[in-house]
Amino acid sequence: MASFKLNIARIRGCPPPGEVLEAMEEFGLPKTEEYGVLNCSATDKSVLGTIVRKTQQAIQRLDIEAKELTAAPVEKVVAYPLAVRPDSEVLEIYSGSAAGIEQVGYFFAGCLAFPTVVEPIEIDIPSAIDKLVANTERCQLRSLRVSDYSHNSYMIGPYQPKFLDSQHGMDFLNEYVEGVTAANIRFAGPSGRANIKLTATACFSFSCSEDDQPYVQSILRKLI
Repeated sequence: MASFKLNIARIRGCPPPGEVLEAMEEFGLPKTEEYGVLNCSATDKSVLGTIVRKTQQAIQRLDIEAKELTAAPVEKVVAYPLAVRPDSEVLEIYSGSAAGIEQVGYFFAGCLAFPTVVEPIEIDIPSAIDKLVANTERCQLRSLRVSDYSHNSYMIGPYQPKFLDSQHGMDFLNEYVEGVTAANIRFAGPSGRANIKLTATACFSFSCSEDDQPYVQSILRKLI
């Protein structure tokens, strides 16, 4: 099994694919800019590409002779492979955390000077679980995370129970539905099982066979 990411956001005001592709190719990989375009291509409806962000990170080293710590800057590069579909106002990023949505949004609006607005998409976790149960085979609720759980007067705070029986998990979900902040789901894919982590936004982490990646992505896109 391999691990994957699918972070989906709403992008408004994005120009047609041809205009986006032209701007990305022109921007390229400037040496003095924080952002750059590693590669890009386009179809009639979408733009595919990889954006990179370069930052400087101080690494401490020990100078034994001088008995002191020194710091030297090291360049750190983060890549954001992505797809943009202007007609449907959808942005997909295939690696990194949810913070990558903000970074890609800055690139389009700040570096390419497009009138775009990028916003995260909220997910209703109980509804998403219902959709997964309806659209997948052998779907199991493996664990939940709830906020402000109070078992008794001596215990309160976040709680993350795991379930051996999926029905027990659904019963717990129905009882504490308003406090659910994350869920882990397992279901059967064409080549084997797939494990999905749901959160309050459309930023999905999942693991599955590499052959099943397109299938799992298609299932997750139906949750928004």
